[in-house]
Amino acid sequence: MIFVPSIIAFGVIVAAYVNLGAKLATLRHDGVLKRIRTTPLSATAYLSGVLGSTAATTLAITACIVAIGALAFHAIPRVGGLPEIVGGLVLGVACFGALGLALSSVARSAESASPIANASYLPLAIMSGIFDPTFSVPHWLSLVVALFPVRALAQILQQGYTPVEHAPLTDLFVLLAWTAAGCAFATWRFRWH
Repeated sequence: MIFVPSIIAFGVIVAAYVNLGAKLATLRHDGVLKRIRTTPLSATAYLSGVLGSTAATTLAITACIVAIGALAFHAIPRVGGLPEIVGGLVLGVACFGALGLALSSVARSAESASPIANASYLPLAIMSGIFDPTFSVPHWLSLVVALFPVRALAQILQQGYTPVEHAPLTDLFVLLAWTAAGCAFATWRFRWH
């Protein structure tokens, strides 16, 4: 059962961070974002639509993973754990969506967005135990990894399946802090051209 919430977290990260960041960098590179700014559609409406599409994709990914986990592995979320799963998904999409917007601001070209995204989250995902929960790292490195949103999201989602030994509020604060940082950076650096 331990893999299902981790794979859900991985799906959220890929959809909201990697795909969103690369998609916006590509749209900017191709001049689509610049052309959208010349239409009557407001920037807020456009970005809300893009983020809504990302949330819908994440929801579809999550539904598929939960269904496969239940059917193939009999991994069913606890009824009392549904608030953690829903809250984790909402906060995860917000956090990694904000970081995806920030990523698109950093990528100078459409070709560089995916490598930057993969280089920034894959090492954290591996060290966080997303792919192998038995993977161990030195204690000091575990403390550093706990400051990033990858492990925090995975542990919040893990709470929906089985209570684990950690302080859920710490994970919540980590996700909230990274959401605020991503929003602040994207607001400061996001460009349409």
